[in-house]
Amino acid sequence: MIGKSVFLKGLWGVTLGASCLLGSNVAAQSPHIYEFPPLIISPDEEVPGQPTYLNPAVPADGYNYIITEDGVFSTRDPMELRDLIPPAKNTGSGWKIYKTEWDADDERGYQAFVTSLGRTKCASIDECLRHPANPYRDLEDDTIYLGDCADMAYFLRGYYAWKNGLPWSYQDAMRTADGAREDTRYSSNGNIVASRRSVITRSNGSPVNAPGLLRRIRGEVSTAMFRTHPVTGAGDTFDDFYPVAIDREHVVPGAIVYDVYGHVGLVYEVEEDGRVMIFSSHPDFSISRTTYGANFLRTGPEFGGGLKAWRPIRLVGARKAEDGSYIGGRIVGTPNEELPGFSMVQYVGNGPEDTRNWDMAEFRLENRTLNYYEFVRRKLAAPDYAFDPIRELRNAMTAICGDLKARKVAVDAAVREGVHLKDPPERLPENIYGTYGTWESFSTPSRDARLKTAFRELRWLTEDLITKHRYGQPGVDYDGNNLTGDLLNAFDDEKKRCQITYERMDRSTVVLNMNHIMDRLFDLSFDPYHCPERRWGAKGSELATCQETPEKAAWYDAQKYLRNQVERTYSVRMDFSKDELQSPLIADVTEGGLGAVAPPDIHIKKYLMSQIGVHRSEEGELGKGVAGTESAN
Repeated sequence: MIGKSVFLKGLWGVTLGASCLLGSNVAAQSPHIYEFPPLIISPDEEVPGQPTYLNPAVPADGYNYIITEDGVFSTRDPMELRDLIPPAKNTGSGWKIYKTEWDADDERGYQAFVTSLGRTKCASIDECLRHPANPYRDLEDDTIYLGDCADMAYFLRGYYAWKNGLPWSYQDAMRTADGAREDTRYSSNGNIVASRRSVITRSNGSPVNAPGLLRRIRGEVSTAMFRTHPVTGAGDTFDDFYPVAIDREHVVPGAIVYDVYGHVGLVYEVEEDGRVMIFSSHPDFSISRTTYGANFLRTGPEFGGGLKAWRPIRLVGARKAEDGSYIGGRIVGTPNEELPGFSMVQYVGNGPEDTRNWDMAEFRLENRTLNYYEFVRRKLAAPDYAFDPIRELRNAMTAICGDLKARKVAVDAAVREGVHLKDPPERLPENIYGTYGTWESFSTPSRDARLKTAFRELRWLTEDLITKHRYGQPGVDYDGNNLTGDLLNAFDDEKKRCQITYERMDRSTVVLNMNHIMDRLFDLSFDPYHCPERRWGAKGSELATCQETPEKAAWYDAQKYLRNQVERTYSVRMDFSKDELQSPLIADVTEGGLGAVAPPDIHIKKYLMSQIGVHRSEEGELGKGVAGTESAN
């Protein structure tokens, strides 16, 4: 929440940067598939324009993506829902309250409002509000609204409430549940609400100034607001959120997704195939779009993670003025026992055994035990939906491409600010995943961890679908005769659709595709003090243009074990010098042995190459041919 202002001067100048398709069966026949090295373009050469692609993975009436040099977005029209968004009741800066509580129409209108903004290409909160998809936009209003992920979740809800004359209240201060003096964003045992701020019209009829109140949000809320146990939702200081049942009735646009390691997203669409589409802001004020999965870590209920809804509120004890607005009164929250769709299933599971150990929870569906994320996906899919492995691979790669382009925004911001030219601190922050200042604004350890998780999850998903198809298990929709070959072709097709460009320190440009990124995923530096070449994992001649001191090179080498780590660890002390960082094999975590000795195998293409020749015969028996190989690149 601190150190955001340094990015303002560069925000509006952000630009996003953004190999042959195999024949239908070539991938399965060829024992060698080579990847071209990254393309390097000299400063005096023009960088080719990045093409725009339409993902062909789904029919026209399904969810589709367009990949442009500006990002990855839905092709659905953000304007088609405007008729579902009610006209504004408050057209000025005053926040008058015309209804004592939100009804079903208000909630449906809010869902349409969030979906419309999520479908746009807006890259900041302010840009979203100025987009034509927002029927309340006021281009004459010169107020700039910016914020990070927590700010965005609160801001959009408050903004909609203001425009529609609805009551609103938010928790503006938190304290740790056990009284420990910790950073409430990462408290060991969760938080409880310490105080609230409510929109109440004064007794003299003077309404709250809405823009002023909404601007206050940036200084008053953080991800600490979401870190509460579900059972603490009663009383005057009620929680703003509660966990919902995993079904299509309650996981809807506008729902909150909280990652207990310091990130919050807003659901803007739930697809027929069960994918939950999310958009969120970041400390650099940029907005990214992704899907719900293992990138949002599941933990116990004391941290309040997972899929959550806004707690319904009511204005009570108010008097009605002549203009129909309400004056005075107080805001009360609906108790847990009266909440629509309140559910602890995310934490305790739905298995036959009653367990209070969240990590032992069982998730059952149609007499099968699933992992949590597969359970969510299948519960949210339309009835009898079967998963097409080719479509799954394409959609997952497209979502990852969006994450890569969002990472580029963050890296470009650090380079534009000149952080890579500054001397690094003598020590890492107390924790690299959650801190303040320059590191919080311009580093990418959390983004990188979510990216690694997304690649790993795609690898697991691909293996699972291939196995299910091979053994004739239900839930897989594929009627071809060469699944591995078709997946390889889909991979190479999508790979070329996702290109990332970055500028080296000599002003030459490097073009990377997704396969290049997978090859160097654990070499990408999260440290904003490193050159752009290091930030994108360059080696050899590509790295030669990096102008760095021996100290910075030593820092890069010292951080390799942290780069190998996929999981984020917020409770671990990390403020070590480069000389104190050591291999976890030889030092305890308290002595600088941070991270992982080696990275996990996340490379989807190399896995698919290993499966060439493995098939399910017509008789249902397995056969195995010669596995293919691939170059290191």
